Amino acid sequence: MKNISLENAPGRMFHSISSKLIKRLEKEGKEFGLTTSNQFGILLVLSAGPLSQKEIANKVFSDEPTTTRTLERMIKNDLVIKQRSTEDKRKQIVQMTSKGEELFENVFPLVLGINKEIKEMLDEDEFNQFMKT
Repeated sequence: MKNISLENAPGRMFHSISSKLIKRLEKEGKEFGLTTSNQFGILLVLSAGPLSQKEIANKVFSDEPTTTRTLERMIKNDLVIKQRSTEDKRKQIVQMTSKGEELFENVFPLVLGINKEIKEMLDEDEFNQFMKT
């Protein structure tokens, strides 16, 4: 078996960057009332309009049970509300509350800043290659 170095493995690099970003977002987002990065992801997808729980889970790349638990915490914190769909009574539709919209508006510039810092770490070719993956 070949000698494999994990230090420069792309998967490890992506995981490391992702972990650092999540920790930073959660640390800096606390001052605004954000408790997890998952909450920001949900608010981000809901900023385009109401969605079903299943649609949210798909868009934030999460499983439905995790999304349901996160949504329940967000409901308790008055960030989102759930209502039965008028078209399909079996479906729950989720939308942001005014408190959720305010949290999103406060945290969004922080996320843009973090994304800008990442982009500045890479040259244009590296960034373009990174975005293709």
